[in-house]
Amino acid sequence: MMSKIDDLAGVLYVKFQQEFPLAEGRGTAKTIKNMSNKNVEQRLHQYYKDAAEVRRKHGLWVIGWARVVMKLQQQLLQAGYPPEAVSKLLLAMIFSSHKAG
Repeated sequence: MMSKIDDLAGVLYVKFQQEFPLAEGRGTAKTIKNMSNKNVEQRLHQYYKDAAEVRRKHGLWVIGWARVVMKLQQQLLQAGYPPEAVSKLLLAMIFSSHKAG
């Protein structure tokens, strides 16, 4: 049975995959290179808004949200997303959801 933390990290993982799918055998860097900078920024901005909404909807405070973010990090790294990009994404996600929430 999955916990609430696992469920929410899974929801955010699926949303991220939809916005930034991994190219077969090439990783996210190749996928993102094929997008314009403006398109990437728009997608990230929307993703951060969605993440903030998930946090608000489920009433997650700092510790609960940190647990979701850590679980999401594990899932993204296991899927093959570049570690540096994942770290930057999650740091920005924490700050943007905090400001929005």
